[in-house]
Amino acid sequence: MTAITVSPPRTAPRRRPVPWTRLAYVTWRQHRAALTGAAAFLGLISLYLLIMGLAINNAYAKVASCHPASSGACQQLAHAFNAQYWGGGGTGAVSAGGAQTVSSLMLVVPVLLGVFLGAPVLARELESGTFRFAWTQGCGRVRWAVTKLALLAVVVTAVTWAFTQLFTWYYHPFVADGQVSRLLPLAFGLLGVAFAAWTLAAFAIAVFFGALIRRTVPAMAATLASWTFLAIGTAVGLRQHYQAPLRTTALNPPSGSWILGGFVTGPNGQVLNQSALNQLVQHAPASVQNSPDLNALANWLTQQHYTQWTSYEPVSRFWHFQLIEGGWLLALAAILLAAAVWLVRRRAA
Repeated sequence: MTAITVSPPRTAPRRRPVPWTRLAYVTWRQHRAALTGAAAFLGLISLYLLIMGLAINNAYAKVASCHPASSGACQQLAHAFNAQYWGGGGTGAVSAGGAQTVSSLMLVVPVLLGVFLGAPVLARELESGTFRFAWTQGCGRVRWAVTKLALLAVVVTAVTWAFTQLFTWYYHPFVADGQVSRLLPLAFGLLGVAFAAWTLAAFAIAVFFGALIRRTVPAMAATLASWTFLAIGTAVGLRQHYQAPLRTTALNPPSGSWILGGFVTGPNGQVLNQSALNQLVQHAPASVQNSPDLNALANWLTQQHYTQWTSYEPVSRFWHFQLIEGGWLLALAAILLAAAVWLVRRRAA
C-alpha cells in the first residue's frame, strides 16, 4: 500500500497595499482641474492685491510721514487717501474697487473654494458609481478617502494661509490709519488664521454633505446654506462672547476697539430700558435736545446722576479671538471629515 501525500493548500500571495505616494498622485490626477482653477482664481485676486497694495502702501507712507498730522495739509492728504483707496471714491482705474468693497467681496471666497473643491471629492465618485472600481484597486475605501481628504485639506489650508499674508499687507494701511478695527466682522475673518480656518471649515462641510447626500449639486447647495448661516451667526452673535466685554464711561473707547453697544444706569445702578431712556430724554431741556454738541446730552445725564456706559472688546484681544475661532473651526472640520470617512466606510459597495 502506498501512502498518499497531501500537499498543503496554496495560499494566494498577499497583495501589498497601494503606497500613500501613489494614492496622493491619483488624488492630484483626479482633482487637478479643480485645484488648478482654484489656484488661478486666487492668483488673479493676488495679482490685484499686489498691484493695489503697492499703490496703497506708497500713498499711506506719504500720509504717515506728513507732520504735524493735525495741520490742514496733512488732514487733507489723509482725507484724500481714505476717499480714494478705502471707499473707492476717487477717479481712474486705481479707485475702481475700494478696500471696503474688496474686503466685503473677499468674505465669500472661503465658501466658494470649499463648495467647488470639497463637494465633488466624494460625491462625484458616489454619484457616478466609480467608487466600486476605486475600492477594488488594493487601497480600500478608508485609505482612499483619508488620502483624498487629508491631502486636499492640507493644500487648501496652506494656500489660503499664505494668501492671508498678502491680504494682511494690502490691508495694513487702513488698520494702522484707524479706518477699520481688526475685530470688526469686515476684517476679522480675512486676517490672522480665520480666513484659512473658515476655508477649511467650508471644505469639510462640503465633503460631509457630499458623502451624506451622494450628489454633487445638492451638496454644494447645502454647503452654501450651512456655511452662510454659520458665518453670519458667528459674526453677529457668537464672536463677541469669546471673552466678556469691557465697559467704560468714556464716550470714546480705546482706538481700534470693537464697540458692541451702550446703555445707561440710573442713580440706583439699575439699567434703563429703551422706553425709560426715551422718557428721560424727553424731559431734558430743549437746549440740550437741540444742541449740535454730542456731549451735551451725556453731560446733562451726568448732572442728573445717570451714567452712560459703552461695552466694547479691546483690539488687544485680536489674537486671542483668532485662536479661539480658529480652534473650534479646526475641531469642526476634523469632526466633519471623520464623519465623512465613517459614511464612506459604511457605504455598501
